Amino acid sequence: MSRKSLHSRNVVKNGFKGFKLIAFIGVSSLVLTQVAVASELGTTDKIPTTYNTSGPSYLMNEQQIPVGYVKANYKAIYSPHTLSKAPSSTDLSLQEAAEIAAKEMFKFFGEKLDNQTLEMSYSPETSQHRSQWWAQVGITSSYRLLVEIDGGTGELIRIKCTGGPNIDIEIDTPSTDKLISERLDTGIKEFTLDDAYAKVENFITKKGYIAEPIKSITYQYISADAYAVISHTFDVTTASNKHYRVALSQDLTQLRDYTVLKTENK
Repeated sequence: MSRKSLHSRNVVKNGFKGFKLIAFIGVSSLVLTQVAVASELGTTDKIPTTYNTSGPSYLMNEQQIPVGYVKANYKAIYSPHTLSKAPSSTDLSLQEAAEIAAKEMFKFFGEKLDNQTLEMSYSPETSQHRSQWWAQVGITSSYRLLVEIDGGTGELIRIKCTGGPNIDIEIDTPSTDKLISERLDTGIKEFTLDDAYAKVENFITKKGYIAEPIKSITYQYISADAYAVISHTFDVTTASNKHYRVALSQDLTQLRDYTVLKTENK
């Protein structure tokens, strides 16, 4: 069975014509470094893009209390990398932002954060950007979560994990770089889009990450984080022209990254 890739505004299929390997190996203060392999353009064949999303709505609303959530005994502190320790009077306080982030981490990853420390960073509003809060927590030394929210409304912008609960490797070493390269190579060879669309659509709707009908899904790239964990990234457009970028685990069964992109007014 041939490997396939996807690139179009609608959900489409096309054959792999090759890969470009772009290496950015290293670790930033938020441990967000990754290696990406982008698929090239190809011819397309449109397939149906309307999905059934009947049943209960699990729309991710930061103001709702997730089912099963109980406020954890976590500590919220300012990160040394924060741009400001003085949120404006109209923005969320440190504790308010931390609690919204804690709820998002529970909704997306099931983490309760008992006895954990949330490092909070705040960026005030500028003429180009709205104010923002970032929360990051190291569940273990090789499993970190990041949440980015609107500084005033608490609206979720992005949630991401790096590494994993069962990973124990050192980072930023030649051996890790070699492991990343090997896993990317294996992931490229093993990945096929024959059933990926159905898996992605089922995951994001049944799990409640996107509650409205989906208009299109496009495959973007395969990547590996600083702990050599493989992800596949897809762009999703809904019926109301809301855009999301979703990265799933190598087997497309676990969330790795969820970003709210722009909304088109049409």
